[in-house]
Amino acid sequence: AYVDAYEELSKLFSILGSVFGFVTSDVVEKIGILREYRNSEVSEKYITIQSMIEHEVETKTTNSKKKASGARTLLRLHRALEFTARLMMDLNTADDHEKMSHITKTAYDDTLAHHHPWLIRKGVHVAVYTLPTRKHFLEKLKMDDAEKAKDLLAKVSDYQKEIFVITENIYTKEKLHDLP
Repeated sequence: AYVDAYEELSKLFSILGSVFGFVTSDVVEKIGILREYRNSEVSEKYITIQSMIEHEVETKTTNSKKKASGARTLLRLHRALEFTARLMMDLNTADDHEKMSHITKTAYDDTLAHHHPWLIRKGVHVAVYTLPTRKHFLEKLKMDDAEKAKDLLAKVSDYQKEIFVITENIYTKEKLHDLP
């Protein structure tokens, strides 16, 4: 369900424009890695996040040099989920004429930027300046009714935060936040 939901969420990055194409391809690549595990000979170990982490901790494959582990791959998506939850929350509270560049940069700086090197952070800061206003972005998402948009953004953000917290607790319990 997490991977399926993330596939839908990845569409958000493509709506942000071609400058965010690298993000979309990265997300699609990570979804592909997780789907490969789900279709492998040990697919039953990859039914839930908990079972995947337990299996990889038990088999000591979380830090595999041969192939990106499911835990490492999901950690990247997990961090991005924190960003998108924050972005949805900030979009909900911003006014229509606020620039997406400011909203997105703030959400990024408060979340994902902590996990990126300087060069990536600067690249993101430049890329966000290609984004439209909040109102135009919501129109691209086919959200014409302002009240419905606010309600939907709040719900999406709340669901994302809830999933983030659950997954965060699993990574904390297993001490997996520092996977390379």
